Amino acid sequence: MSGIYFHIPFCKQKCSYCDFYSTRDSNGIAELVKSEVKELILRKDYLNGEIVKSIYFGGGTPSLLDKYKIENLLNCVRQNFDISDDCEITFETNPDDLTEEYLQRLRECQINRLSIGIQSFNDDVLKYLGRRHDSKNLDYYIETAKKVGFDNISVDLIFGIPGMELAIYLDSLNRVIQLDIQHISAYSLTIAEGTLFYKLRKQNKLKEIDEEDSLIQFNNTIDILSAQGFNHYEISNYAKDGFKSRHNCSYWEGVNYLGIGPSAHSYNGVSRQWNISNTRKYCNSIDRDEQFFEVEHLSDNDKFNEYVITRLRTSDGVSKKFIEENFADCVYKSFIKEVNNLLKQELIYPYDDRIILTRKGILISDYILQLLYFV
Repeated sequence: MSGIYFHIPFCKQKCSYCDFYSTRDSNGIAELVKSEVKELILRKDYLNGEIVKSIYFGGGTPSLLDKYKIENLLNCVRQNFDISDDCEITFETNPDDLTEEYLQRLRECQINRLSIGIQSFNDDVLKYLGRRHDSKNLDYYIETAKKVGFDNISVDLIFGIPGMELAIYLDSLNRVIQLDIQHISAYSLTIAEGTLFYKLRKQNKLKEIDEEDSLIQFNNTIDILSAQGFNHYEISNYAKDGFKSRHNCSYWEGVNYLGIGPSAHSYNGVSRQWNISNTRKYCNSIDRDEQFFEVEHLSDNDKFNEYVITRLRTSDGVSKKFIEENFADCVYKSFIKEVNNLLKQELIYPYDDRIILTRKGILISDYILQLLYFV
């Protein structure tokens, strides 16, 4: 099993919280697709012949691509990789790109899963986040997607936003539940370096939400979605039975994946690779047959840290037995020492052989991971 990710970096406007590589200059879309097709061919052996069970178009804003360009990329995948018959093909979209005509074209391209960046049903919140859509037709976009045949739909929400009251967030959460979709990603707002919010915080023009208020919003998210039949299977992700994101699970389960496009990352269990985070330089390098990525070969310590980073995010947690059997004795002893300390602080809890984050632990997961790292 393996996956392929396409990064489509073009955006009509940059969201205030987004730290993913993107550009507002969309004049180079055709050239980018041409370069990504060439990268697919150049790297067709990267997955060692493994069956591709998930394909993901992320961004940026993939919904700026027309049908021809999407087909061009997918046809190249099919010509150069072994694709499973039930391959999950996810397409990230901005809500106001979802006309019935465009959705129908996505279906014709065999896209079978939509990820829609709603973020909120409150117009003031959307404006604050720098989103280019408003709340007016959000229900209509979802219903139109269902109408043309999409039965695997995920929606993004953000909580922990400065100044956002609990009632406003819960209204958005309940509105999403009423849409009768299969998957919800609810992210706690993080202030990442390079974003507008980061700049405003440095200028003392933005004060982050109180940690206790964020925890209340998070706990409400888990409780309400659980009552509605959603399984909390990863820190920020909730799915009805049979609708976990296969592609994202591949990241957390250590499955090999190939990243195509500027800034895209790849992993094959031995090394990590990441492409140039500049669309023009990426396309020029591909065109000139020059190296367009950097490589990091993973040491045993890197592999341990990789395992802990990814697995601790999930409801399955980290296996003590796996660590004992696959890593050096000193790594295992260090891990157990930190685990015992975290248990005393009620930041993790034991379940059979595994250790899993508590709700309190989830909100400070970065801190916990730093304690568990082995260097």
